[in-house]
Amino acid sequence: MSGQTQADSLDKLADDFWAWRAKYAPFTGDDVNRIERPGGLRDWSRAKIDNHRRDLSEFEARWKRLDATGWPIPKQVDHRLIGSALSRVHWELDVNPRWKRDPNFYIEQTLTPVVEALTVPAPYNETRSREILTRIENIPAILQQSEENLGDPPAPFATVAVQALDGVRDRLRKMATSLRPETTLNAKQLNDAADRAASALSSFCAMWHCCRTRPRNSWLWGARSGTGP
Repeated sequence: MSGQTQADSLDKLADDFWAWRAKYAPFTGDDVNRIERPGGLRDWSRAKIDNHRRDLSEFEARWKRLDATGWPIPKQVDHRLIGSALSRVHWELDVNPRWKRDPNFYIEQTLTPVVEALTVPAPYNETRSREILTRIENIPAILQQSEENLGDPPAPFATVAVQALDGVRDRLRKMATSLRPETTLNAKQLNDAADRAASALSSFCAMWHCCRTRPRNSWLWGARSGTGP
């Protein structure tokens, strides 16, 4: 493969990777990592995480097949930057896997998407209104998946999660009330979704509140035996 063809392949790899990354990258409260994302439901099930690993392996294989020797310096830099971006995904999945050890990760995956959707100035058209509703409705499912994923997180992580969710039901109700006139959604639709999200988040908070005061691993046993919160 010629150098120019390989450089073209790098561009294709970059396009494919960043489109994939926009769809599946974890949400974060850090503005530096904020990107435009396609709409729709998010999935943090074990099966989906395994799919992410397979996708990453395919991207890495494509990247390693590219020989940047002799490329123009800017293209060599691009090649290394894509390698760094791939390493970041590996870090998130397996080196520092917050998805299986930090309950705050799931607060970021549930509430941060809603916050990001609301950074666009109101009023919201039909498309944006539906996306806001989708993100609110997605909250219970993601928290259900967190129960499968989370192991035995350090107590400070649980403490921070409990503090972050203090008063979450009241906050979501106020959000729904303020948001309703700015969207195309009807009041019942929005309020019901917010109430379901608040119930799921409150249960999530209660679970980690109990975790802080129990011996390590005991909350897991209780949850699996039906005696947990």
